[in-house]
Amino acid sequence: VDIEKDVLRGFAVAKNPNNNNKKVGVYGLEEIWTVTFPRDFEKISDIAAPDSDSPVHSAVSGMGDGRAPRRKYLNPNLIAVATVRSGSPSGAKWMKSPSSSSSSTSSGPHSRDSSSSVVLYLIDAVSGKIIHRISQKNAHGPVHLVASENMIVAHYFNTKANSFEVTCVELYEDAMKVAKIEAAMMAANHGEEGGADEGATADIPEFSSLTAPIPTILQRTFLFKHSVNFLGVAGTRMGITSKLVLAGLTSHQLAGLSKHMLDARRPTGEAPLTKEQQAEGLLPYHPVLKLDGKSFPSYNLTLCRVRGLASAHSFLESTSLVFAYGVDIFFTRVTASGTFDLLSSDFNRIFLTGTVTIVVIILAVTHRWSRQKKLDILWS
Repeated sequence: VDIEKDVLRGFAVAKNPNNNNKKVGVYGLEEIWTVTFPRDFEKISDIAAPDSDSPVHSAVSGMGDGRAPRRKYLNPNLIAVATVRSGSPSGAKWMKSPSSSSSSTSSGPHSRDSSSSVVLYLIDAVSGKIIHRISQKNAHGPVHLVASENMIVAHYFNTKANSFEVTCVELYEDAMKVAKIEAAMMAANHGEEGGADEGATADIPEFSSLTAPIPTILQRTFLFKHSVNFLGVAGTRMGITSKLVLAGLTSHQLAGLSKHMLDARRPTGEAPLTKEQQAEGLLPYHPVLKLDGKSFPSYNLTLCRVRGLASAHSFLESTSLVFAYGVDIFFTRVTASGTFDLLSSDFNRIFLTGTVTIVVIILAVTHRWSRQKKLDILWS
């Protein structure tokens, strides 16, 4: 990624890429795709990618519509790129140049806007394919991005609403298209295995950037009155706890936005929530994100010019460790879904200890009595 030149390039490790060096075992980088943004009117503002080492507890998610759950679009090669466009010459959409044996090139969009806009591109880092593009008119940067699993969160300023906005984008696989591709791949693999048993079950193919269909996009946008310096996400050991998006505010505070607040599945309209939506934990959509006193992991402390954070899991699934750094440094623990694996402070530990002790004594006595009774039966 070259932010100064507004260019994204993809490379592959190739053997003797120049075909000049005939030495055995010599490898180099070969450029296979390029995405170029027109520097005159479109600048890269921020880039984010999901953490490939972050555990995913559930690869499916219910939509709250009573239908079967849908699989998340978990692309380990996904890159989210946010650009700020200030107007452009008229022209066509994104186009790819004729493909060649070694590389493919993409040129930027050329649609004129009367005012600045923010554009979010979802790009596959293996194929260089632009999976999806979202344009927000009457908006400008700086744009801040964070990505986790199948979710991308963006923060920018809307000039028309005269307020900051937070957009949450979630990606889900198209069930019909994925089923067709998997069936074709499994049939091909079964055909190659001529001597395989007829009753053997073929494995479901892993994700491939070359064959994966375009995902389904869900999006929700919220008004957010706070300006931010950065966005981050707090993960846990097993990924069971709900994700918590952390925002470093320009007011020198650290705020937390739960996944329930940002959920792109939040139903719109005035109709009451259905049982399926309640079971999924969905909240009715509201255009404004409000922060209460419990939404600030930094409490009432002032964090001067904090520019980033690092997050790590703890031995407890409910707890994440967060370290914010800048002029000030701040370390704390956050519990996005509450302390469900911790005992409360008012828990009666004496009663629990006494109960366990009595049970152990009863087990020991009954075990001794059982052995003695078996011995008496044998002697009789």
